Amino acid sequence: MGALAATLVLGTAAPAVAESGSYRDPADAAASLNDVRRVDVAHQQGPLRVRVRVSDLRAISDAGPASLALWVDTDRTTRGPDLRLATGLQSGTDYQLVRTVGWKATSKPLTCAHSVRLRPGKDVAVLRLSRACLGDTDAVRVAVLMVDEYDASHPVRDWLGARRSFTPWLDRG
Repeated sequence: MGALAATLVLGTAAPAVAESGSYRDPADAAASLNDVRRVDVAHQQGPLRVRVRVSDLRAISDAGPASLALWVDTDRTTRGPDLRLATGLQSGTDYQLVRTVGWKATSKPLTCAHSVRLRPGKDVAVLRLSRACLGDTDAVRVAVLMVDEYDASHPVRDWLGARRSFTPWLDRG
């Protein structure tokens, strides 16, 4: 009986835990106030939450326009991201979520619940995508790109990690 009880206890799977990850990026876009420094991703039962810290986020900037794009891959069986949430990095800018194939937009803006909150005092942009936006997926990975166009002839591009690289897959739990 004792062996059976031990088997039952040891054989029981632990409850699933939502995953999160924090990914640092080097100071490699010094020509921009918006150099990506760290990305925190929380993949949970509720919305996907991505927090992007930049070097100096300003509500109003004389340094020209800058934008941020978050690509979300929801399907391990296909190549590339499935969604892109893009936003400006100054107060009053708009944002939009679209479906993608091969890193290119393939849909009109989606209407599922999503949001962008710029927090200049904390140098952070917080992006959220509801479960309805993500579809029926248990794992995601993300890619992040900041583009600063102060000098449009030489835009500064700063990827989290290498160009078009993703974080590891994170399970929802």
